[in-house]
Amino acid sequence: TNLKRLERIALDNSAYLDENLRVHALWSAIRAFNHAVDAPVRKPFRDELRVLRHIAAAREDPVVLAALDALDATETPDIGVEPLGDLTIWFTTSVAPKVATVAMVPDQNAGVLSHLASHFLSSFTFKRQGLVPGDDVLSVLARAEYYMNEKDLDSSARELNQLTGTAKVLLTDWLSAARKRLEVLQALEVCRLPQFQWLVLTTESY
Repeated sequence: TNLKRLERIALDNSAYLDENLRVHALWSAIRAFNHAVDAPVRKPFRDELRVLRHIAAAREDPVVLAALDALDATETPDIGVEPLGDLTIWFTTSVAPKVATVAMVPDQNAGVLSHLASHFLSSFTFKRQGLVPGDDVLSVLARAEYYMNEKDLDSSARELNQLTGTAKVLLTDWLSAARKRLEVLQALEVCRLPQFQWLVLTTESY
């Protein structure tokens, strides 16, 4: 009986060690992937994604594989994503000022005079800051800029996505770049969650 018990303990320990090695390999792949995504300059991460997919496939996690396969089917891994710092500078120095100049342009039937009037009046409008209330363009811009300063790209993109008309057109390129980064970060989060749950269960078992 003692020999059988010892054999069972040895097998359980071996299985635990094997799983521990797989989790360690996955964490290493996730860190490498995350390092590529958070690089100070935009860089491809196809190789890091390939390694991560290979390890995830060995673990047979359908949710993780689905997230990585969806990302792998895009061109994003080949060109990389915009760093958060670049997105912030792009927004504050270029996008937000341009959108502010069309804050008073109506969504429909906006002619040249409407654009000229909005551009002229915007120079006399006080810039709003912080989490100010309101659905107008300037209020949305203020909240978006606040979230960007807090490094909350998701909340900033959500705020800007509700704009319409000319303002939304001026935001097209920036929002596209922000969405690509958010999609990659979401895939990373999906990969991290099962490993975190495994670590919690392992800790509780001890």
